[in-house]
Amino acid sequence: MFWNAFEKIAVQGISFVLNIILARLLTPHDYGTIGMIIIFLAFSNVFVDSGFTRALIQRQDRTEKDFSTVLIFNVLISVLLYVVLFFASPAIADFYETPELVSLQRVFFLVIILNSLTVVQSAKLQIDVDFKSIALINAVATIISGCIAVWAAYAGFGVWSLVIQALIKAIVSVVGFWIAGKWIPKTGFDIVSFKRLFGFGSKLLACGLLSTTITNVYNLIIGKVYNPASLGYYTRAQQFPELTAGTLNSVLNNATFPMMATLQDKKDELIQTFSRLIKLSALVVFPAMVGLAVLSDEIILVLLGEKWLPASELLFWLSLSYVFIPLSSLNLNLLNAIGRSDLFMKIDFSKVPIIAIMMAITFPISLKAVVIGKAVTAIIWFYMNGFMIGKLYKFGAFKQLACCWKCIVATIIMGIIVWGATSFIEIPVVGLVVGIILGVAVYAVFLAVLKEEEYKLFINKVINRIE
Repeated sequence: MFWNAFEKIAVQGISFVLNIILARLLTPHDYGTIGMIIIFLAFSNVFVDSGFTRALIQRQDRTEKDFSTVLIFNVLISVLLYVVLFFASPAIADFYETPELVSLQRVFFLVIILNSLTVVQSAKLQIDVDFKSIALINAVATIISGCIAVWAAYAGFGVWSLVIQALIKAIVSVVGFWIAGKWIPKTGFDIVSFKRLFGFGSKLLACGLLSTTITNVYNLIIGKVYNPASLGYYTRAQQFPELTAGTLNSVLNNATFPMMATLQDKKDELIQTFSRLIKLSALVVFPAMVGLAVLSDEIILVLLGEKWLPASELLFWLSLSYVFIPLSSLNLNLLNAIGRSDLFMKIDFSKVPIIAIMMAITFPISLKAVVIGKAVTAIIWFYMNGFMIGKLYKFGAFKQLACCWKCIVATIIMGIIVWGATSFIEIPVVGLVVGIILGVAVYAVFLAVLKEEEYKLFINKVINRIE
């Protein structure tokens, strides 16, 4: 947990700072342009992995043939996808009516092949619970690629700075994972091994494709219906809640999946662990997301500048939409840990009609309506994800929220007080500083007053570390 948290917090923190610098050097149009093709990279990465990473971790009887088979599959499918996207680049550029996308895509999509070389090595490190190596590799790759991208932006490379950043990060990651993994394939492709792993991974592939569609279809349609600048505002606003909620979500899922998989036959211990993870997630995410929403204007003005001010309204609603995402993800992670990827798939596909209806309602109205719709669907998804856990373990969405009631109360009080105090402060940087300090203090005080168990445990552990 420590090294996984270090990786996500340190890497995301470094990346966040570097992206703030890049955002000041580049324009909303630049970010919107690269955002148009991110969806194709995301889909390609899902196909390349095809659920094999989780399949390798979940199986307790994995063999050398399994690892070699997955590596060969990863590389072959990545090359095939790159070739398809290479020749499809003109059509994609025509769809967006942006001719400059052709050359950008043909260079940018080389990342797909590079990423395929890290899948098995990363899985092996996770199986060995070597999150320290993963953390250091990703940190180094982020720093090197980010610094080079900043230099490129200063030098006037524009949107190409973001392409360079992605390529350099992928190259450094490949080198790092192969050195740390200390593994090379010793056998060839084995069809029996492939079928055995794909039986589990295929369901995750289907869910991954759906999840990627849900996550990235907004980028696709915003870029088409509105304009690159609007997509730039949307993607920059999204980076703030993603930094907090997305990072915690990734930390908890990656670090706890192997642990919950080992507890899959111990029902009581598994649910006890799961309930504590729910409370831990709420303890951090609830106040962080509400704080981002309340201080959205100050955050955009201080960190990005006035040219990005239209993103503040989007940040408010996107922050609220991320409140329940880590909790939803933990529910799905539990299903995967107990080997029920079939239920995972059914739940995910049941969300499609809701998404379609919400998009049909909001896109014709405005971009603000779109992000409000995302907040509403996020709440619905949490209850849908918790429904199956409720049937299996009698610990559904309502009971999960009930165990977090102290965090919810403290968060609401904190949000009201911070909003009231900062509404009278006209200088953005002062309002941001006051809002953060006041928010942390108020939240901590009310958690102490309400005697929140996880908070007390956290404070005690911090004190013991210091001593």
